[in-house]
Amino acid sequence: MDSWGLLTSCWRFDPLAIAVCVATAIAYLAPGRRFGVRTLPFAMALLILVLALASPIGQLADGYLFSAHMLQHLLLVLIVPPLALLGLAPALRGVRPRNAVTRLLSRPIVAWGLGVGAMWLWHEQTLCNAASQSALVHRVQELSLLVMGTAFWWPILAPREESRLPPLSGVAYLFTACVACTLLGVLITFSPVEVCSVFAHPVDRLGVMPLVRNGWGLTVEKDQQVGGLLMWVPACLVYGVGILGVLGRLFREPSGIGEVS
Repeated sequence: MDSWGLLTSCWRFDPLAIAVCVATAIAYLAPGRRFGVRTLPFAMALLILVLALASPIGQLADGYLFSAHMLQHLLLVLIVPPLALLGLAPALRGVRPRNAVTRLLSRPIVAWGLGVGAMWLWHEQTLCNAASQSALVHRVQELSLLVMGTAFWWPILAPREESRLPPLSGVAYLFTACVACTLLGVLITFSPVEVCSVFAHPVDRLGVMPLVRNGWGLTVEKDQQVGGLLMWVPACLVYGVGILGVLGRLFREPSGIGEVS
């Protein structure tokens, strides 16, 4: 198998992921809403979710490559949730939900702990290996990453402006998350190959490992290093984009300069 063959043939039919995306799209369009520029982020969130779960990324993340596993995590925590919330913002602007979930999400320390904890929790060796060996645990992992990622981004991108952190507090919130992910990325990059040991001896059901090891030169050590660098650099770039967006609010709302909670 060559690289093109891997990209075109290593897709899997994931009925659960497809059903969730279809049901979500129907619920989103049910009020008569039409797709346009304002709803484009929501459509992108669904597309990226399918790519993360059903494309070669999802296949290789399932016990083959630690770097693909890390890329999938970043998509589920740092890309899909903020895009979905951006798409929901115009849809829920007039809604004022009052329930235990929204009250919990309004506590930044809880939301921050869930978002950052999602990365640290699932890279504990036992859980990481279990998620790569058990289909059920893998599903729980994917769902929890989406939920915890949404919780993290809620104080920044909540549909109601008044539910969002003041700009300077939002900058601190995102910057400290970047620091936490940088530390995890550094630890993974320079650790022995024991972070998720199942990836050191993958069961090659797809017949792709000769290409990965010999064609791409991606040894077990390099694979883990690439995964650590993904957590280290691209993750902080996402937080950096979020910080720029929050600073944009600061300049649009000069009174926000003094609002630090």
